[in-house]
Amino acid sequence: MRIVQLIEDLGSGGAERLLYTNLKYIDRSRFQSEVITVFSGATHWKEPIEALGVEVTSLGCRNLRDLPKGVQRLRRILRSHQPDFIHTHLWAANVIGRVAGRLSRIPVISSIHNPDHEPDAWNDGAAVSPLKRRLARLMDHWTAHFGCERLVAVSEYVRRSAHDRLGFPLERIDLLYNPIDIDQFHSGVPHGRQKLIEELRLPEGSVVLLNVARVSPQKGLLYAIRALPAVREKYPEAYLVSVGATSDMRWLSRLEAEADSLGVARYVRFLGVRRDIPDLLSCCDLFVFPSLYEGLGISLVEAMASGRACVASRVGPIPEVIRHGVNGWLVPPADVRALADAVCLLLNDEWRRKRLGASAAASARPRFHPEAAARKLEGVYEAALRGARAGARRAGAWQG
Repeated sequence: MRIVQLIEDLGSGGAERLLYTNLKYIDRSRFQSEVITVFSGATHWKEPIEALGVEVTSLGCRNLRDLPKGVQRLRRILRSHQPDFIHTHLWAANVIGRVAGRLSRIPVISSIHNPDHEPDAWNDGAAVSPLKRRLARLMDHWTAHFGCERLVAVSEYVRRSAHDRLGFPLERIDLLYNPIDIDQFHSGVPHGRQKLIEELRLPEGSVVLLNVARVSPQKGLLYAIRALPAVREKYPEAYLVSVGATSDMRWLSRLEAEADSLGVARYVRFLGVRRDIPDLLSCCDLFVFPSLYEGLGISLVEAMASGRACVASRVGPIPEVIRHGVNGWLVPPADVRALADAVCLLLNDEWRRKRLGASAAASARPRFHPEAAARKLEGVYEAALRGARAGARRAGAWQG
């Protein structure tokens, strides 16, 4: 079965990481994939994917105005390569892939990674006008009905959102939780903590509060920064460490200015994109995940699999993953006081932190195992292809 995996780019985000994990664990003797990116700029995952023996090419689009050109370029590739179907990831790839697939009579599956059209997503503080958001939802809705065989949702919350906001039939939306590469994340004794402390130029005895997410309004890092003064009143050795893409320079500047105005700029580190996430997770004292909305939150699941105690927002799908007080700690989104109190509570109770971390690992490691997810994804592919072929036969019989 030949599959085109179409994605916006190969940056350091969760969807790109998910694509790599699926390609690594899918049965490549039965499913042959090639990856095509819409845009060619971000290449964080390009080399690891190519190391799996998967070809990577790009449509070479520069911005959203190039979407019609992207459809044309993809159709040329489809005529040449003749895949059995297309699997698309993220908004621009979904739009291009659905249109090109329908015009080329190739079935399309689209993964939905975020609840992009929920009110929480529209009101996250990002500099996107309501008009642009409405147009994005209109195109998403139309192309989903025009050229999509099935949707794959990364959480039950996203599944329901896609049904409600896009009007897509619920029975044609498969739930498939994001897998993680379990072998990379160990819940044992942290290694290399001293090296990390030295690299970040932190004092001996520092307490590391780690957030792994791109630096954007959605991820709620602003509220972690605002909570840091209250945390440091009780724990002056606490440092907030942010790991993730910093491509939104205006928002990064806003966060730096906020930290400076609160007098905690010296205690916040923005590390940007890193490849040593498992090591960083193993060395942190507490994982903080104050997102305003999420599709699932791969880095949260990775932190849980690493045996870290996690403080996360009670939003969207996160309660599907974390049971408050059992395998993590939930707080209301954008609630600075609640976030600070939760961090201080767990820093004050090492036994509780260890218990939450152990429960997190025990729940996350089997639930998000990549091999089980790969077998389920293979089943989705096979069912979608059978459905598309049956539909084509019915259409042929009707025309006859």
